[in-house]
Amino acid sequence: MENREKIPEAVSRSVKISHDDLGGYGMFRSGVACLLACCLLSGPALSAGESCRDEVIAAFSKQRSSGAYRMVGERMSETGPVEVTEEYIPPDRMRHVIVAVGQPPLQTVLVGRRAWSRQDGPWEELMPAIAQTIIAQVIAATAVPPTDVGQFECAGKATVDGKEYVAYRSVEKPGSSPLGPGGTPVHRTLYVDPATGLPAYNIVAEEKDGATPIFKGAYSYPDDLVIEGHPDAPLAKIR
Repeated sequence: MENREKIPEAVSRSVKISHDDLGGYGMFRSGVACLLACCLLSGPALSAGESCRDEVIAAFSKQRSSGAYRMVGERMSETGPVEVTEEYIPPDRMRHVIVAVGQPPLQTVLVGRRAWSRQDGPWEELMPAIAQTIIAQVIAATAVPPTDVGQFECAGKATVDGKEYVAYRSVEKPGSSPLGPGGTPVHRTLYVDPATGLPAYNIVAEEKDGATPIFKGAYSYPDDLVIEGHPDAPLAKIR
């Protein structure tokens, strides 16, 4: 037990939202990195039932072809909850919002090949090089077929927030699972809606009953989602 990897610092550290010399994109990028750290917390995986992994890939592949979708994720930091909302309208629209205790929300929007950001102030257009980086991330989230999802075992039916789903739990190499605050191994569990075949929840939690999630992401698929740009906003200044 003593030799097992502890949860990465990114999961528990506080998030301070502030603009930097990239016009606020630095926080957007670190927020995404933190979210990925939570979602992929389980690290290197060991081969499990291939059919279970295939079902996870199928769920995310269907998500990419379903049109608009939203993911609202929450984790705890040293200063309180941090909420990250990601919204996508394929092929080239995205809105990303980070909300942390004691900080104004940081918002980033992409429409086509232009991106804008703001935090406690007016919208500013991000430099083209930064927009290009965001475009690449949107393509990865909405167009590129998922392949590197790790390994999963079929965990049967499970109820989340009063509704029943099909669950798939990550499988790690023996002794490689990180440990949660309670000292037990941490796993990622994907919950798929059996009626639609789409991902519904992505939860990282300790391997024990009643454990508070380290990260909980909820997916929805609104058909009235609108994401607009801010074409009249000034270009962000280098700070």
